[in-house]
Amino acid sequence: MKNFLAAVICGVLILSSSLSLAAVDGGKIALGGVVPGMSETDLIDAFGQPISKRGDDWTYKNFKVEVERGIVTEIETRSEAITTPDGMRVGLAAEELNPTFGKADKVDVDRNDTEYEYYSTDRTKKIEFKVVNGIIAKISCKLVD
Repeated sequence: MKNFLAAVICGVLILSSSLSLAAVDGGKIALGGVVPGMSETDLIDAFGQPISKRGDDWTYKNFKVEVERGIVTEIETRSEAITTPDGMRVGLAAEELNPTFGKADKVDVDRNDTEYEYYSTDRTKKIEFKVVNGIIAKISCKLVD
């Protein structure tokens, strides 16, 4: 009985620690109205033809997308003109991330930058912020494999 009780307590602790991560609503993982998982047709209807296409990589004025088999799998921007549904954009201070998205699911610190990753509640999408000197330098949204 003691072993069973200990196992239940450990399970509850593990579950509660995983719940403290970001768990962002999937609808908030978007850039400028482009959502990972949207169709190529919807992308073209909303934004027209890209400036250039190189295989799966499409370039628009302020953002780039990757389109695989007719589905947008990634959106990336380095432009201050493109925002997330919550108003996050390149050029804002990284200290805005936690109040907006909660604690990051993953933080990767490199020599010159730091990347913050937040996953959707269903873990099918993620949004990443590359931060240089405390300022958001790049934002990308992706479908998770």
